[in-house]
Amino acid sequence: MSDAARLQELEDREAIRTVFSDYARYLDGGNYDGYASLFSRDAVWGTATGHAAIAAQVAEYRDRVEGARAEGRFQTAIHLMNNFDITVNGDGAKALVNWSYLVRDPDQLPTIMQTGTYDDELVREDGVWKISRHVINRAMGRGQLETPAPSQHADLARRVQALEDREEIRALFVRAQDCLDGRDLVGYGNCFTEDGEWSGIVGRAVGPAAITAVLEPHCKPWPSEAERTYHICHDFVIELNGDTARAKSQWQHYHRGPNDTLVPMHFGHYDDRLRRTADGWKFERRAAFGDIPYTAPKFQLEGLAKFEEPPLWR
Repeated sequence: MSDAARLQELEDREAIRTVFSDYARYLDGGNYDGYASLFSRDAVWGTATGHAAIAAQVAEYRDRVEGARAEGRFQTAIHLMNNFDITVNGDGAKALVNWSYLVRDPDQLPTIMQTGTYDDELVREDGVWKISRHVINRAMGRGQLETPAPSQHADLARRVQALEDREEIRALFVRAQDCLDGRDLVGYGNCFTEDGEWSGIVGRAVGPAAITAVLEPHCKPWPSEAERTYHICHDFVIELNGDTARAKSQWQHYHRGPNDTLVPMHFGHYDDRLRRTADGWKFERRAAFGDIPYTAPKFQLEGLAKFEEPPLWR
């Protein structure tokens, strides 16, 4: 091969590598007109044949990207091109190029979202190298516009969320008992949603302030620590359903007997409905049943009798 021919081949290889560098730069920068200009007049890309058809295909992709970006579903990415395998034959060429597509993960660290190869043919058109046949082979990953399939990470996040929800609901039960025993009746009422309902042996109330008010005549401040009583809640069964939950738990009520003995006064259970709020999980409805001795909560709303023996607990 003559020096002139060798020089021409090197220049052609460099020009073809520049085509793919421009490919990445235009695509990542949102220059879709520039991107479409890299294809020859009779180029073939998938079902599109000809520069005009490919330009229309690129414009449709642009609209989808802009719509997804406006919805927060698309972020700026970076294409990396490497391992160029270029064969030049006169005014035609073949190029096998490895590509990777990088985005930022939730921690703002770079991560490879997909990778593969371009298996392309090029033609010298009006003295400029253009892509005449474009074939994208994706080895792994997915595009940002594609719906993600369920992943191990998503399943792990779901399982962690369920554990955290159950832990927060258990903590709510304990906080409610502490407020009741500590005679913090405002705090007890605040364990309920704004439309939350409490129902027990002494009555029924809806809303935090009303719940506090209905308990105040029956839960007066303790004259001394020696005269206070204690509730214990346990055996939690919690069924989650998104931002709502159903729960059952048992409670025991103790007071201090002679010589500091522990005397059980009541045993019962709670049937609860809960809802996630901006301030965390709260009671949407709590029914306090006394089982020994038996006392039923005072339901007053139509249909609430169904709450007394829900199918979940049969």
